Amino acid sequence: MEFHLLYSGPLHSGGQENPRKEKHDIRKVFHSQLRHLWESHPNLREMAVGRGEIKPSHRLNPLDLDNESFQNGVLEMGRNWNRNGFNFLPLVTAKLCLRCSLDILFLRAEGKNYVIQGGDIDARLKTLFDALRIAREASELPAKAKPEPDENPFFCLLENDDLISEVRVNTDRLLSLPGKKEIEKHDVYLQIG
Repeated sequence: MEFHLLYSGPLHSGGQENPRKEKHDIRKVFHSQLRHLWESHPNLREMAVGRGEIKPSHRLNPLDLDNESFQNGVLEMGRNWNRNGFNFLPLVTAKLCLRCSLDILFLRAEGKNYVIQGGDIDARLKTLFDALRIAREASELPAKAKPEPDENPFFCLLENDDLISEVRVNTDRLLSLPGKKEIEKHDVYLQIG
């Protein structure tokens, strides 16, 4: 399965004031994109509907029945990865023997294409990889973090970042970000295939 995730905003190398909050904020950006993928990709939707199938009722039309079965299915699957009050639903899991390959276009606010100006690239990628996976412990979430109403389940790409089998990164200079007049040295635009 091939698809793209997009992110624009700050991406630090881990030494910022609140790394747990930044990782979770990035995780939230990916959550909404992955939720849409689950809702719209035929195979993912079929898997969720099959897991949450409900008995037909004379009150529900077939489309409502399908939507309710989908919601029940993703909720049931998310309970398998309940961590710290969140029902995470990773797409790539060890149980299904899945791995993923990432192809990343990494645009960064660098003056002369020096890698370490906004933080070393390997540490910034580690921050990204942590944001792509479920938070395993409370210490990986911001203090008092609770799921928002639309975050049950909380969609993530990975159960664990050791399921990444290949990474290709193409870096270039970030010239601007949508909706921002000025870019800051830690700002990035990521297109992740």
